[in-house]
Amino acid sequence: MASLLELRNRTKKRQPRFVIKEAGYYPRIKKKWRFPGGRHSPVRQYHQGKGVLPTPGYGSPRAVRGLHSSGLAKVVVHTLAELQKIDSRTQGAVIASAVGAKKRLTLLAFALEKKIRVLNVKDAGKERARLTEVYEQRRKERRESLAQKQQKDEEKKKKAEEKKKKEQQEKKTEEKAAEGKSEEEQKREEQKEMIDKTITKRQ
Repeated sequence: MASLLELRNRTKKRQPRFVIKEAGYYPRIKKKWRFPGGRHSPVRQYHQGKGVLPTPGYGSPRAVRGLHSSGLAKVVVHTLAELQKIDSRTQGAVIASAVGAKKRLTLLAFALEKKIRVLNVKDAGKERARLTEVYEQRRKERRESLAQKQQKDEEKKKKAEEKKKKEQQEKKTEEKAAEGKSEEEQKREEQKEMIDKTITKRQ
């Protein structure tokens, strides 16, 4: 197995990069592989010096095909149940990119405990420490934001109460003023009536 992996690594180093022939001439054409479909395409007709086609000869040995460079088979993991099924002697875990920080922490902790190799992480211990730090920082920021929100809500409530009190006071003053006006009007009416009576008597 080790000799086959070495052979694969050596052949991979010598292997050319398979791209569209025109990718080197035009910047608008991306550097990816598409089979040349032209009738007179020199690449399709295997003309020397015109680029190469991917053929079975460039492939790696069948026994190690699809294996990691360490010789372990890659198994994509999303949950703890999937990680528990892994055989640490022949398989290695690849934590999916869609997995969040919280679940990733639990997966890394379990992998370290059961000595399962995580293939898409260089150092599981360092990554775990980094994720815990990031997670704690996020929790701290969330607590601070919640505290700020609560403080703002309390300030809004206080302002609303003060506004309500002010409106009530203004209403009371207006009512008092209205009552004062009505008393003055009554006095004026009484004076008018007195004047009218005196006038009628004189007549």
